[in-house]
Amino acid sequence: MDQNLINFKIYRYHLLPLSSRSSQIKLFPDKEFSAEEIKQRKNEFLSIELDSLEKNKDKKHPLKLHDKEDEFYLFKVAQKKDTIITKDFESETITNEPYCFVIFNNDPKVQKIAISDNKDAFSNQDVVKNILLKILKRDLKKYGLNIEIEALFDTISFWKYVAKHKDQITYINFKYIKPNLANISSSLTEDFKDFSENVNSHESNISVKAPKNGTLENINKDNKNINGLVNYVSEGAGTIKLKAKGVRKMMDTKENPTITTVEEIQIEGAPEQVIKIYKSIVE
Repeated sequence: MDQNLINFKIYRYHLLPLSSRSSQIKLFPDKEFSAEEIKQRKNEFLSIELDSLEKNKDKKHPLKLHDKEDEFYLFKVAQKKDTIITKDFESETITNEPYCFVIFNNDPKVQKIAISDNKDAFSNQDVVKNILLKILKRDLKKYGLNIEIEALFDTISFWKYVAKHKDQITYINFKYIKPNLANISSSLTEDFKDFSENVNSHESNISVKAPKNGTLENINKDNKNINGLVNYVSEGAGTIKLKAKGVRKMMDTKENPTITTVEEIQIEGAPEQVIKIYKSIVE
């Protein structure tokens, strides 16, 4: 691939109250917050943490807030690596800090993250996602909040695979995150929403398995429950695994994420141009 191009993997994050009951928040010791109040202020609380994210104590993965405008944040996340070189017949250890870009759109109707690919820094974007997840889960706990981050994927490729193996499907597992964004959860049936809410499940799994020597039926867009789940999780609210008879490898939507490609000069260029580009990546 052209080294002047940068691939961004697109994720959706979900901010969910840790409990459905009222909670005491450390920053506000004189007031108990209901789960609904925490939910209403979730993006405000995340914004406070994003503003101070570069002060985190992870010395191996330093962060820098490169730019910010409104609810948009552009970070650089580095990987510290020590390399031994030989100079004048002497060994010398130098520290290299290759980095990738991370973009947040903290609009409560969007809540997207884009992470760039840089193999010199990290083996893949999910490594960076997990670093951020660990930091943010820790920092949001004091607000009574949890965060989950899932990659977006294209439903077209999923339905093509289903059509190709129409009479061979024996197993499907849907992992989905508790509904948090109205504009993507409308496709999910009320039964699924109510179930997650009732038991305070932030991550749920629904598995369907065909009988021995049989296959699953009605796995198509006309099936409201199946189509609703596919549409919901594809928007960054989970993953799907599917097994087809005669196919050794299980199909996993993690392997076909949504990718946006931009030129490196656009993300490292003049400030006014950079802002325009990184906003467009996480619209």
